[in-house]
Amino acid sequence: MERLVKTLAKRDCITINQKDSIQKSSSVMSEKNIGCLPVVDNNGQLVGIISERDIARKTSKSDFSPNIEIENIMTKNVVTCDSNASAFDLLEVMSDKKIRHIPIVDNNKLLGIISIGDVVNRIIDRYKEENKNLKDYINTY
Repeated sequence: MERLVKTLAKRDCITINQKDSIQKSSSVMSEKNIGCLPVVDNNGQLVGIISERDIARKTSKSDFSPNIEIENIMTKNVVTCDSNASAFDLLEVMSDKKIRHIPIVDNNKLLGIISIGDVVNRIIDRYKEENKNLKDYINTY
């Protein structure tokens, strides 16, 4: 079974530029039915991440404007993983840091993003497979 991160690094990763507006990020997230976006600079380098939570926190402030640039509210210290991370490692990091998304980065190149749902589904699949293997083993005797 291929590592989850390597599998997910192959799917499209939707990003947004740091100079784009909160309005645009909300529209993209809504249209694509996703909860966050990796934020890139003009060179395509990862510089942050913006989530529904970031937007919700900002909209509750009195100085809110949908035209505020993402770089003003994004999370700048992004927790990332490389393509060798395991689902269990990611679950531990996500739980410790109380985050739901981790960008996949190798050699300073953004390859994709992984969500808590992706991790939980992989772990459930593993338990189902182990359970089946144990039942098959027991039934052979």
